[in-house]
Amino acid sequence: MSQNLFESKQQQTKLTILSMGLGQDSVTILLKLIHDKTFKNNYAPNDLLVLFADTGNEHPMTYKYQDDVVIPLCKKHNIEFVSITSDMGYHGNNWHSLTEQWSSGNPTIGSVAYPKSCTHRLKLDPQYRYAEKWISSKYNLPHGRKKAFKSFSSYYGKIKWLIGIAKGEESRVADASKETAMWKRKSIEVSYPLLDEAMDRTSCQAYITELGYELPMPSNCMFCPFACSHIEILWLHKTYPNKFNEWVEHEQNKLDAHTHVEKNLGVSGKLHKTGDREGKAFTLLDVLDEAKKKYPDMTLEDLQAYKWSHGHCVTSKY
Repeated sequence: MSQNLFESKQQQTKLTILSMGLGQDSVTILLKLIHDKTFKNNYAPNDLLVLFADTGNEHPMTYKYQDDVVIPLCKKHNIEFVSITSDMGYHGNNWHSLTEQWSSGNPTIGSVAYPKSCTHRLKLDPQYRYAEKWISSKYNLPHGRKKAFKSFSSYYGKIKWLIGIAKGEESRVADASKETAMWKRKSIEVSYPLLDEAMDRTSCQAYITELGYELPMPSNCMFCPFACSHIEILWLHKTYPNKFNEWVEHEQNKLDAHTHVEKNLGVSGKLHKTGDREGKAFTLLDVLDEAKKKYPDMTLEDLQAYKWSHGHCVTSKY
């Protein structure tokens, strides 16, 4: 083997991990890895692992798309896909699911006004924990306290970690220079293929459907505070009224438990500014009431079309 060829092989990515949300962006990446040889050679020329971390609060259609489309597709193309569920032991002690975390100890709620810790606790952390054990087993490396990541990178170079962020969502890209975890800086190269390919949400939707695949709904938790716009709330209330009522109950439990707090906020992060409820939380029921007044004639079909066409949790950075 010539020296140049040897160096070329050494520079190739040994392991690629796709962080799969089962939404339109990450499904586009998976399909491009399968159907676009140039794309695959650029991003996953060797070993590929696809990870989905289950928050316990995904939409039923997301679970259905996983079972009906993604799992069979990965099996067909010999791609290892893992759905990391809370019973596998990779979620944190108080973060087995989104709603369990809200209900443990002092009741809380996800809000646009609060830190966005759920993405890391329920999505990224379980994937990192699973990946370390998987890497240790596959490549016969030590594990624990990120030893597998460190050992892997010293032998094979950095792991390429693919994140589905589309063109137009550049604000979600984390500043790598601010990463404080040394093991991540030395072991992982985060990559945003859709940005490299200049693919926006519309481009992703077109790519999926042009290949003949069913279009997945955009991925987000059912109770995501960043999906509490008027149309989103109308959609959830009309489609899954029991789930909407459950979310309302979680919010009320939080408000009741924190009556001593001056700004006792709910999901919307807003307070009433006037009237007899001035200074009180603007609740999900208030959002629903506004939505019904603003969109009195919007049909379920209209709501579905909107729901499938928009991304949601666009403030979380990866």
